[in-house]
Formats: sequence, structure tokens, C-alpha cells
Amino acid sequence: MTSTFELSGKRILLVGATGVLGRAFARAIADAGARLTLADLDTSPVAELAAELGASSHAIDVTDEASVTTAVAAAVAAHGGLDGVVANAAITSESLLADGDGFPPFEDYPLATWRRTLDVGLTGAFLVAREAGRAIRDSGGGSVVLTSSIYGVVGPDHRIYKDQPFQSFPGYSASKAGLIGLARWLATWWGADGIRVNTLSPGGVANHQSAEFLARYADRTPMGRMAAPDDIVGALLFLLSDASAYCTGQNLVIDGGLTAW
Repeated sequence: MTSTFELSGKRILLVGATGVLGRAFARAIADAGARLTLADLDTSPVAELAAELGASSHAIDVTDEASVTTAVAAAVAAHGGLDGVVANAAITSESLLADGDGFPPFEDYPLATWRRTLDVGLTGAFLVAREAGRAIRDSGGGSVVLTSSIYGVVGPDHRIYKDQPFQSFPGYSASKAGLIGLARWLATWWGADGIRVNTLSPGGVANHQSAEFLARYADRTPMGRMAAPDDIVGALLFLLSDASAYCTGQNLVIDGGLTAW
């Protein structure tokens, strides 16, 4: 009997494929048998990752409407349609550090950084969902997954960031909360078209943070640790696969119990 969790033959577009979660998502989707297209910035190693996994790839800038339209069209052309999309692009603490934006207090927070964060994390997901959703509808239905975060559900404990080189920042929480609302709206809009729309909200993922930060975060979770990337992939496969055929408009939280306190 075929597992309802597998993705054999399903045509999936993963946007934001080369980050710590994106790489884990890409490998899991490929291993599940999907016909996969990976998309990320042209400065990212997306082509190399795609070659490793036997996937197709395309450069995308989710803040550029024409770039999103072109990338989705390329994914459709590569596999003759689209059955699912994962909108996983976001501005992260690591990218803010790399770009020198820093983490000023909210009272001094730059409007440009706020706008950039929402342009990537929320408006970019809107564009991806709009373009990919049209293609999924034309292909007979499927699944849209937006990657949110526990910080779209609850506020951060700012104490665990004390004296760390990175901080939680307001645009991230606002964009992740916005994705949950967007998914619910889209779920009611596309339900009759056979398109399911859900959000996936991971807790904090270990990614070379300091031992002190890892310990502080672990102390905030009932399971006593941060997530590993592979802890999140099962939930993603559920949402993309036929196992979630009657699940739409939901936010699936995978956080080691942090929001259960």
C-alpha cells in the first residue's frame, strides 16, 4: 500500500532552499520522490544543491514581482505543472549580521530594515503564493505551505538574547504573524479549488549559536533543547502530501513544547 506521506511524482517548488531549514526541506522533499524545483537568490548555492539532489533550479528575488513570476513559470515548465509550493524565504538574524544592519533597540529601529524584512518575509510570500497558487489551481489542486515561526504566535523571551551577537527583531515577528493570517485567508479563498494552504511554525533551530544561547533556549522548552533541522521535515511532508488532504487554514507548531508552557 502506498504511503500517503510520500510525494512520488508530485511537482513541488521550494522557495528559499539554501538556508539551514531550506536545505533540510529540499533533501526531505527529494527523498520523498517529488519532482522538485529549488529557488533562491542568484548569489546562493541553489544550482549546486539542485544538482546534488537531481532537482531543477531557478534564481529568485521574492521582493521583485517579475522575478517571482519568472521563477514560478520556470518551475511549471520544468515539470509540466505544479502540485505544491513552500514559501520559505525570510530575513534572518544571520543575514542582518552579514549585511551590517545590526539590532538597534526598537525605539531606534530603522524603517528601511523594517520594510526590507516585511518585503521578503510577507510580501514575498504573497507573491509566491499568488503565482504558484494559480499554477496549482490549473494543475488540479494541491498544497501551499508558508513557513512561519513560533515568533508569529508568541513573543520572544528577550532575556535569552542578552549579550548575544544577534537579537530577536520586530519585523521578523510581524511578518511571521502575517503569514498565519494570509494562509487562513487563502485557505478559505482556494478551498473549493482543491488547494490547501497551511503554515508551518518551527521553534528555534540550532545553527552554530553559542553554548550559552543554546542552554538558555533549551531551558525555555519542555523537551530541553533547540530543534535540529530534521525535526521539522516530517511536518512539512505531512502538509505537502495526501496525508493532510483534509487539513487547510491551520498553523502546525513544531517547537518542543515551548508554546505549551
